[in-house]
Amino acid sequence: MSFSLHLTQDLVPVEPGTTVPLSVAVVNRTAEQDRYEVEVEGIDPEWKAVPVPVFTADAGETHTEKLFFRPPRASESLAGNYPFVVRVRSLVSGDQRTVQGVLQVRPFHHLSMEINPKKGYISPTSKQNGFDLALMNLGNAEHTVQLQGNDPEDACAFDFEHEQVTIGPGQQREIEVVANPTSNPIFSSGRLIGFSITGRSVEHPSVVASSQAQLEQRSWLSPTSLGAILLVLIVFALWLLNIPKPPTVALTVDPSEVTQGETVTLRWEARDASQVLIVTSDGQTVLETPYPSGTKTYRVSQNSPTVVFRAIASREGRKAESPEQSVTILKPEVVPPPAIQSLSPDKPRIKLGESFILSYRFLNVVKATLGPSGEALDPNLSSREIRPSRTGSIDYEVVAENKAGQTVKKRFRISVYDESDAAILDFSPSAASIPLEQGKVTLSWQVTNAVRVEIKPGSGAVLPVALQGTIEFPITAKTTYTLIAYDAKGRRTSRNTTVSVVKPTPPPPPDPEPTDGGGGLPPSTITTGGGTGTNATTGETTGTTTGTTTTGTTTGTTTGTR
Repeated sequence: MSFSLHLTQDLVPVEPGTTVPLSVAVVNRTAEQDRYEVEVEGIDPEWKAVPVPVFTADAGETHTEKLFFRPPRASESLAGNYPFVVRVRSLVSGDQRTVQGVLQVRPFHHLSMEINPKKGYISPTSKQNGFDLALMNLGNAEHTVQLQGNDPEDACAFDFEHEQVTIGPGQQREIEVVANPTSNPIFSSGRLIGFSITGRSVEHPSVVASSQAQLEQRSWLSPTSLGAILLVLIVFALWLLNIPKPPTVALTVDPSEVTQGETVTLRWEARDASQVLIVTSDGQTVLETPYPSGTKTYRVSQNSPTVVFRAIASREGRKAESPEQSVTILKPEVVPPPAIQSLSPDKPRIKLGESFILSYRFLNVVKATLGPSGEALDPNLSSREIRPSRTGSIDYEVVAENKAGQTVKKRFRISVYDESDAAILDFSPSAASIPLEQGKVTLSWQVTNAVRVEIKPGSGAVLPVALQGTIEFPITAKTTYTLIAYDAKGRRTSRNTTVSVVKPTPPPPPDPEPTDGGGGLPPSTITTGGGTGTNATTGETTGTTTGTTTTGTTTGTTTGTR
């Protein structure tokens, strides 16, 4: 060991914003002077400082250098333990040593709170008593903050969106607070209520943040204002009763230009009317309703260049009409139907992981998709590379659409197979037929791209073997041997070879002894020709014989016709 390394302390506590030193001691155990390089790993570069990264130590000397840690006092310097490694390397021998330590960043707490607006109000007609509370955690530790509102007179009740809020280091949370007066008399003068919102940490109760605001409570009515309002209301009511009002109606149509078959929206607004009627210029009634206002959707199907709408409001025999609203009717564009002129893959059967080229040609198509994957096909191109993700027969469907929304479909099928990368180059026996007395057979094999090879003799157990070689098996009957090879993905391929067993041929049986059949002849072949013959004993002529050949045993008795 050329040198040793140790730290003065393994755990280095530090308060964010302050600097703490750490001493590193290096003992040179060699007989010569050495130079060393020191570095610290695992700590943010902005948190550490190495004043002397390269130093010299004499033979046998213990040299000490100081490292400094200073995490900034910011929320980013999260409280916790940060393991680090001090690495020292000899610049002479190249040897290096490491030692581990832990930088413990202590927590600091700082909560801040801001409330907006600073002043709200509440009155009989309107109110702005909702306040937005901005709570910020400027420390480096998480806090669960309990919110509470109070005022010196206990004149308000506070409703918080969340009474407890968990806020992490550097985070800001927005909480809605509603302040309502506990009493609201009808006749009273206005008053100004000052209140404060306090947030206190549940984990550290001494950590508190607060903000102040005001709520102005405006009176409902004073006696003078109440009398004036009543007088105005009485006068206004008398005026309404004595002055009759004629009905009025207004009509708007949107849009003002549509294609035949599209819809327009009719909006009407009537006053002092008991019935509203909307008609077209050709006398068609679009709507008849007692409601003074509303909307109606109308489909424009007229063949004329324009259509005119008007609204009629009536009440007790009095009528009023709105100005006419004209809509221009455009003829729909004739869109030719979409067509799939050609659709063909370059190959109907591929291996899993490979791709095929789909050639296509569309006519009057603006959008095309390929199912079942939902891939988009660009109608401006003529081909697309497709890579299937599973095996088996996959039915694809192409749906082509024109700009009018009409679609046409066409299907094709691709067969995807998954075969092993392993290949059996050779698998053969020493002989296709083995004599029974020999009793054994030798198999030889050679494979490629395989990670595992097995041989199964007939119905016997599977035997693992090398990627190439020979093996001898005993054999007493005809046997089929199977060589199985597996590739890196576990896919298998196999090959069979059958070896027969030749049994010894038994010796032929001995020839039977000839027997005497009463003057008969031994087995022979007798050939007769056509014609007449003479009996050898009597000299008479026998019957006619045909030209046949008879194989068998003849007896010594001759028959004929006398």
